[in-house]
Amino acid sequence: MGIISQKIESESGAVKTVYLVVAEAINEYTGKRIQKKRRGITSLPKAERIYRELWSACKYEKPNGLSISLWSELKDRYLDSIASKVRSPENPNGYSPVLVKVKHCLLRHTEKWAVTHLDLLTPQFVTDRLDEMEKRGTSRLMTNNILQQIKCTFAFGVAEGIVKANPFVGMKMRKVPKRKKQALTHEEVDILLGEAKRRKHPYYEIWMLTIALGLRRSELAGLKWSDIDFERGLIYLQRQKLPGEGIVGFLKNREDRVVSIPEFLLTFLKQMKLKASSDFVIEVQCKCWEIGHQATVLREFCQKIGIKEVTHHQLRATHITLALVSGVPLGVVKENVGHSKLSTTDVYFRSAGINMRGQMDGLRIRVPQEEEGVILPLKAAR
Repeated sequence: MGIISQKIESESGAVKTVYLVVAEAINEYTGKRIQKKRRGITSLPKAERIYRELWSACKYEKPNGLSISLWSELKDRYLDSIASKVRSPENPNGYSPVLVKVKHCLLRHTEKWAVTHLDLLTPQFVTDRLDEMEKRGTSRLMTNNILQQIKCTFAFGVAEGIVKANPFVGMKMRKVPKRKKQALTHEEVDILLGEAKRRKHPYYEIWMLTIALGLRRSELAGLKWSDIDFERGLIYLQRQKLPGEGIVGFLKNREDRVVSIPEFLLTFLKQMKLKASSDFVIEVQCKCWEIGHQATVLREFCQKIGIKEVTHHQLRATHITLALVSGVPLGVVKENVGHSKLSTTDVYFRSAGINMRGQMDGLRIRVPQEEEGVILPLKAAR
């Protein structure tokens, strides 16, 4: 590779020297080896200059169609790419339609940066803008979600060769105050289920199964009677039902899961099966259930009966917390509820204070007691 001299003969018979320039380099945007050539150069100084130009083009030139410089261009390219890969019967492993919609909504908060050059979109720039959003009332959870989508957009740009590097790779998520996981106590669970049964609430069976099994709403909605092994006391989860999408043949983490059925629940499930008119365990003719607003139904009911207001997903947190309080090993709870990491389950363990219970009993500190009164005879008192 380089400059190659060649002898050519003209029509008059004269011989002259021309140069072939061949430049090659690894393109910084695509990571691919690029080669460019130029023939018939008439002088060596000119050939040297052209070699430098060609080498620079191989190294730094953006591929056709990828030459963009504004945030709006990169953002739109990313969203178009995600939308083209949405889950469908033809593409069962694509993105969830809900996820695509959420990404659009979150990145809509960055429209004010539309004409900002990508080189100016630094971590400090984004941090300042997110701080301004929070001052206007945006929650820290929301700004964290926006930041996550910005990082995803730049990661897409790097993968597609649109930008050289992702400046947000080492940027940590914004700190959020850690709060105790909201869950019901045993006493509150008794009140919830007792009142739901007494009032014949249509969600009674759903709440019972969620608390007893710890299933996600989508997993419970996709559960079939054929998935339940009554003899072994096990449930084999393999599908879920998502609002607005219907049944999909995999769970959240793309792995099937085995769930243990508590002994007290077996009779309850058998009674449900005797009344069942469908292959699915749960069949609720309720608009709130279909569109995913079951959390509102539960909160309103908790308020009516005078217990802590929780969402439907917090019934799953209740299952995890009560299982840990009852002494079920952390690893067993993790597998049963389908957490991908043990640290996720451990958050519930620490949030409930289970690891701290009784740990300070060894402190040898005595609380001074009141001295007992002395009863004196009346004569002696005189």
